[in-house]
Amino acid sequence: MHDFSKYLGEDALRDSELKKGGGTRRFFRADFRGAPAVFCFYDDAKEENRYYAGLAAFLKKIGVPAPGVLLDVPEEKLLVMEDLGATDLWTLRRENAPDCACAYRSALEGLARLHACGLENLGAETPIMRDGFNLAYYKWERDYFLKNALDEGLQIPLTAPERAALEAELAALAEDLLVLPQQLVHRDCQSQNILWKNGAAHFIDFQGMRVGTGWYDVASLLLDPYVEISARERRALFEFYCEKIGVPADASAERNFSRAAAQRLMQALGAYFFLSAKMGKPHFRAHALPALENLVSVSAETLPQLHALAEKMLARERLSQSILPNS
Repeated sequence: MHDFSKYLGEDALRDSELKKGGGTRRFFRADFRGAPAVFCFYDDAKEENRYYAGLAAFLKKIGVPAPGVLLDVPEEKLLVMEDLGATDLWTLRRENAPDCACAYRSALEGLARLHACGLENLGAETPIMRDGFNLAYYKWERDYFLKNALDEGLQIPLTAPERAALEAELAALAEDLLVLPQQLVHRDCQSQNILWKNGAAHFIDFQGMRVGTGWYDVASLLLDPYVEISARERRALFEFYCEKIGVPADASAERNFSRAAAQRLMQALGAYFFLSAKMGKPHFRAHALPALENLVSVSAETLPQLHALAEKMLARERLSQSILPNS
């Protein structure tokens, strides 16, 4: 158990807790040595929780904006970070802020830098999930999706041949993603994990960073179920990222983006159903519908088994929410 009172007064404990994300960490906004700060108290639920401070320093070193670490007390599982405010990309989109497009481009610039410079500057001393996006991790993501979203969430039965065909297709997808250039990726690059301050996008919640394909991050951001991005804007941002990494925005890049997006959306859907059904956080279920709509879209061209399943799941989710197409 944390001794919160050792670092925070009663007022801060009562009034300043930030309700954030689906994990077990607790965040408080309070002054630290006369400056605004965010206090993070974590536990051992995930190994990666211990890596935040080291990764924050690493991101600063390679020029990727992130909050500065003011105090790191691992023995007490406490991290005190620079307070970058409460304006994230989710807020900018919700308020239709005039600088929203600029903020997204800034975020993509940061991702491009991480993907280009991260791996080559990664030292043995940098704390990171070293297993990376390997075949076992990709399988964990799709199993998480099938268990929580399909089998237990929407309860859509599959025959043995259907499940075998789906598994073969998704295993091949994982193989394809591993063939792509491997880069250092944020891993949870969605709108609530990017803060906007002083004209720059700053990344947070990067403790799960690992080696994989950068397209996973780009798909996380541009097909984020938390926000609505028009197809026209998504295309412009996709082309902007391609320009930043020096590749043509052609059919090959589109295919890489779509297939990485399918993998990411499966992981997100597994999380939404798990958190809503098993962690007492029902608000996450609201994101399942846009996530399934996106999954139907990105799987249409190259993943026929997943596409057919996603269409069934979308129909079932619409029925459960009494939502008809185009209603």
